[in-house]
Amino acid sequence: MLFGSSLEDKLFSPSLPLIDTRSFNFLNVPSLPAREKKIRISEQKSKIPRLEQLFKKENRFITLHHFANHELMAIELFAWAILKFQNVASSVRFGLYRTLLEEQTHLRMYLFEMKKGGMELGDRPLNSIFWKQVPRMQTLEKFYAIMAISFEGANLDFSKIYTMAFEHFGDLEKADIMKKVYEDEIKHVRRGYRYVKKRMPDSKSEWDYYLSLIEFPFTPRRAKGYHYFPETRIQAGFSEEFAAKLGRYEDEYTGKVNSRILKEVLGMS
Repeated sequence: MLFGSSLEDKLFSPSLPLIDTRSFNFLNVPSLPAREKKIRISEQKSKIPRLEQLFKKENRFITLHHFANHELMAIELFAWAILKFQNVASSVRFGLYRTLLEEQTHLRMYLFEMKKGGMELGDRPLNSIFWKQVPRMQTLEKFYAIMAISFEGANLDFSKIYTMAFEHFGDLEKADIMKKVYEDEIKHVRRGYRYVKKRMPDSKSEWDYYLSLIEFPFTPRRAKGYHYFPETRIQAGFSEEFAAKLGRYEDEYTGKVNSRILKEVLGMS
C-alpha cells in the first residue's frame, strides 16, 4: 500500500489469516507514498463545491472525489502506522489494520459511485493534507490524536452534513455512502480516543492531554467540521467535558464558512 503505486495496490486486502510480523526496518519507509502518475500528489489547489452548488450532479461527483482523496491518504497512513509502531500490542496493531480495511471499503464505494459520473480518482488534483502531518505523528498517541480524534473526528461532522445535503438534493445513493462512512468513523474515532485515554497521565484532563499531543499550527479546529455535532463525539466515547471544550474551541480560522448556507440549504442554525 505504501510501495505499490497503483490503486489496485492501495486496495489490496489479504484474505489469508494475518500474522503480526515486526521485523520490518522502518528506515525503508518513504516520506511519501509511491503513486502512479494518475493519482500523484499535487500542490495544485482543488476546492470542494459549496453546499448550495450541490444541485448540480457534477458537483456532487467532485465532492466524492474530494472525500476519496482523504480515504486514499488514510489507507496509506494506517499502513505507515502499522510499520512505524512495531512495539505496541498485537491487539492495537490489528485495530489499526481493521481501520485500514474499512477505509479501503470507503474508497471502493466512492470510486464505484464516481464512475457513474464518468469520474476517476486523479481527474482533479490530489493534495497531501494528511501526509503533511507525519512529522507531528512520531508516537502512536500523537498519530491517533491527529488521525482519529482530529481528522476522523471532523469527518463525523462532515459525513452528517453531506448525508443531509445529498438527501436535500435527492441523491440518495451518495447519502447512503455517507451514512456508512459515518457508522465506521464512529468506530475509528472511538478506537483512537480509547488508546489515547488509557495513556493519559493522572495529572492531566483528557482535553489537556489531547492539546499536549498536537503541535501548532495544527489546532483543535481540525477536529471538527464547520458545523459541530457534539452528540457524535459522545457516541464515540468522548467525555462530556472534552466534547464541550471542543465545541467551544475557536482560533483565527474559525467561522470563515458562511453559516447562512447551512441555514438556507439544510435548515440548520
